Amino acid sequence: MKRVNLHLIAAAFVTIAAFPLPVRAETLFTPWLGGNTGIRNVSSTIDVGASVGATAAGVIGVDFDFGYSPVFFGNGLNSHVLTAMGNVSVGIPIGGTSSPGVRPYVTGGIGLIRARLESPFYGYSIANTDVGVNFGGGVTGFVANHLGVRADLRYIQSLEDNYSVSPFNQLDLGGFHYWRTSIGLVLR
Repeated sequence: MKRVNLHLIAAAFVTIAAFPLPVRAETLFTPWLGGNTGIRNVSSTIDVGASVGATAAGVIGVDFDFGYSPVFFGNGLNSHVLTAMGNVSVGIPIGGTSSPGVRPYVTGGIGLIRARLESPFYGYSIANTDVGVNFGGGVTGFVANHLGVRADLRYIQSLEDNYSVSPFNQLDLGGFHYWRTSIGLVLR
């Protein structure tokens, strides 16, 4: 099962990398801050991350998104969640692609989700890496030719359902899902 998942991830990244973009593609770099909601065990910690990608005429784009959520599960546990996703997006550039304007978009992709939990009191530690998907949307507003702000909402879910015996009662590292809301600075 794990071997099939690795092949699926490799195929997804090769497909995204091979996506033909015209010469007029713009490159976007977006460092962002966010928060998590949507499941009872999430502690709504602050996320940090970055996206880097390219768009063709501001309409179709590909990007790689990396996110880190420290103290994801809260409750006095040492925990974090890492996400690394390759995405495809479709947007509508209002006001053009080389000047100030607004660009609403939808996005979705596939990648890896790594969750880790440690209990400093009892010495328990578990970690899990699963294939996951994300989808959502947002809006990017460019205030200058090379500077903008992005507001983004994404649903992130693990595709694997590893219900295993866990010393952490009702905290499931496989099969979990959550919403991430973020805001970032866009450099193009």
